[in-house]
Amino acid sequence: MPGTTLDALVVGNYCHDVLVQETGEVHTLGGSAAYISNVFEAVGVSHTVVAVAGEDFAYADRVRHPPRIVPGTRTTCFRADFHEGTRVLRVDARAEPIRSEDISCDARVAIACGVMGEVLPETLVALSRRAHHVIADTQSLLRALDAEGRVQNVPLARTPFADLLGHLHVLKASEEEARALDLDAVRARTCLVITRGERGCSVLTADATLEVPSVRVEEVDPTGAGDCHLAGFALGLLRGWSLARCAELANWFGAQAVTQVGVPRLDLTRLPPELR
Repeated sequence: MPGTTLDALVVGNYCHDVLVQETGEVHTLGGSAAYISNVFEAVGVSHTVVAVAGEDFAYADRVRHPPRIVPGTRTTCFRADFHEGTRVLRVDARAEPIRSEDISCDARVAIACGVMGEVLPETLVALSRRAHHVIADTQSLLRALDAEGRVQNVPLARTPFADLLGHLHVLKASEEEARALDLDAVRARTCLVITRGERGCSVLTADATLEVPSVRVEEVDPTGAGDCHLAGFALGLLRGWSLARCAELANWFGAQAVTQVGVPRLDLTRLPPELR
């Protein structure tokens, strides 16, 4: 939509998620873009999704913002195995990347939320030219595959994104992803938000560290918690809130994600009055 300025631009591929649990396999729509868009739809944020998928994309009826379909290719597919008590991610298929020419509109906030390397360095730079603020999920920058197709994190210093932190307003990382970062070097150049599950999140800037407590819920499936957290943080920025209050809102949305399997249904009547 050339010439349009939106509240948010969500950049990352949809995917097919296969959740391998004790009771069997669950097939569902996945991808950070799906979870983030779901939050924005619920709260009325004007946005679009820039995503790429293959001809086999199975959830066209579940997404309001369709991906660009590349003929002759497959949609990114993740297999998440929970048998050993921890999640082991494998990739069964990988879609084409999102290129800089796919970014065709302006936004107040852009979110780089690639799931498997589809956000290229030049695409991240293009986002910084089209949006006032750019937020990135660390998985967009670090993920690679080992010889058995399992997802692993490459140290940020060994990626082409290490020199692009100045293009970001916020970088979100899980505790596992944070181990692949030089925290002092990152926080000196951008705001770093580390999600810590039941312990909430930490917000690190060049000048301060904030610890923001979690929202207590009963966990069913952790998939998508970080994505909803990222969407909540972006919503706070759109409202012009402080980093601490953005983190409180992010923790609430992240908590809602773990109470359900797949993209969650959000009941905004449960949102605390101070965060509405």
